[in-house]
Amino acid sequence: MLTTGFKFWFGFAVAAVFAAVFAGYTSGATETGPISLGWKGGVGNHVSYTIIIFSAGVLATFGLVAVAFRDGDAEAQAEVLGLEEAPVGQVAVGNSIWPIFGALGVGAVAVGLVVHSAIFVLGLVIVAAVGIEWTMTNWSEKVSGDPVANAAARENLMRPIEIPILGTVGVGVLVLAVSRVLLASSVSGAVWVATVVGLVIFALGVFVSQRPQLPRVAVRSILFVGIVLVLVLGIVAAVSGEREFHHKGGDAHHDETPAGSEAEMDH
Repeated sequence: MLTTGFKFWFGFAVAAVFAAVFAGYTSGATETGPISLGWKGGVGNHVSYTIIIFSAGVLATFGLVAVAFRDGDAEAQAEVLGLEEAPVGQVAVGNSIWPIFGALGVGAVAVGLVVHSAIFVLGLVIVAAVGIEWTMTNWSEKVSGDPVANAAARENLMRPIEIPILGTVGVGVLVLAVSRVLLASSVSGAVWVATVVGLVIFALGVFVSQRPQLPRVAVRSILFVGIVLVLVLGIVAAVSGEREFHHKGGDAHHDETPAGSEAEMDH
């Protein structure tokens, strides 16, 4: 019997195959090339056809894995293992914030490709950091059946690494994003922006330090909102561009009359 997961993934795989065939015939394929995977004729644009066919193969593999493991159904596993009762399922875990940060990193990469290389590099750093953090969180949730022990295992492993790295990266991101805002503002506006940002950071620091009983979720939420706000303002400022800088003095006036011109010949 075909499982729901198999139908889902295999349906996407079939759709990808049709998309590859369509892309092949609309990009100059000949005869039966797209249908025969290039064995009988050309497939048109090789890059697009290969990418879509490869995606179809990956989706089909997902479908085969789903049907092989019966979509992770506990009763099916008990039947295969010869057990009277279904095995204990995975311990329920809470919501994860890493997909949000991952989407933020991917968005920064996309914007950086168009706007500025610094934003592109920043997006890559965010995506890499999210990948590591998400992987370690997923590992810790499966260490044991005790959520408290799982959280402690993750803390012991990652905190000595996270605190110095995230602190350094956070300062760098803050400086880069705020600098974009200051460069995009007027002279007096930059002074006001720097003053307001400094006061907000100082006020938040005092607020958190005076409330040691503040839940960790609240502190994370404050930091998350602050990081997102600073990044968004920095990206918007980078897109708008820097203000014009007028240099005083120096070689402001040069005799730009080309050599051999009529004015030089008159002398």
